[in-house]
Amino acid sequence: MDNTQKFSGKADVYQKARPSYAQAMLEFIAQKWQIGEGSLVADIGSGTGILTRQLLGLGAKVFAVEPNADMRAKAEELLGGDPNFVSVIGTAEQTSLPDHSFHLVTAASAFHWFDPERFRQECDRILLIGAPVVLLWNEARISEEINLGRERIYKNYCPNFKGFSGGREGRNHARRAFFGEEIQEQRFPNPLSYDRQTFVNRALSSSYSLIETDPEFEAYLTELGELFDQYAVDGKIVLPQDSVAYFKGC
Repeated sequence: MDNTQKFSGKADVYQKARPSYAQAMLEFIAQKWQIGEGSLVADIGSGTGILTRQLLGLGAKVFAVEPNADMRAKAEELLGGDPNFVSVIGTAEQTSLPDHSFHLVTAASAFHWFDPERFRQECDRILLIGAPVVLLWNEARISEEINLGRERIYKNYCPNFKGFSGGREGRNHARRAFFGEEIQEQRFPNPLSYDRQTFVNRALSSSYSLIETDPEFEAYLTELGELFDQYAVDGKIVLPQDSVAYFKGC
């Protein structure tokens, strides 16, 4: 399947279950690169606009580039009333944005779907000289017991599961190849509190998740529910995770 179509039909559940990023990380970005009113930001692979909304909150004008029609339509529904929001049909490798115009390029939970070299070339084309690219993820703390349980279920039921966010080892290699030895990272705690349905929806929002027509779908849902019940306190669980920003050091 074309990577741009992996989230077709998942926009609603994605928007309901996927978390925003730690506000401290947005404040870090704003301070480090002076992003605010008057800044132009290209948010690539913007999906339903989760990071886009937070960038708009900094006062920036945000061009949300998203190839998937379902995801883009959800972002337009949610953010279309903001005059600083611009929805763009495009890919990471062909954004259609103007040359040397942007103060910042972001990609949130999306870089692992890109062609890194062609994306690098596109960033060089659209960014102002010296302006940064920041790659962001919400990363599960995989040594925590509940996240080990999630990983076990995904490995048992989801043939396309390669690890959280596409597999950490491969993702680390791709990031280092993209940024070189000057790669830096900043981590910010961003624990998630979920009720039972949102916990299940979080699993269903993943590109690798089973869907209703899969033979083992009901068993998959049952095990997710049992995992939730094992760790829930007063109908809630907390998933330990961090919001992480990767960028090239100066």
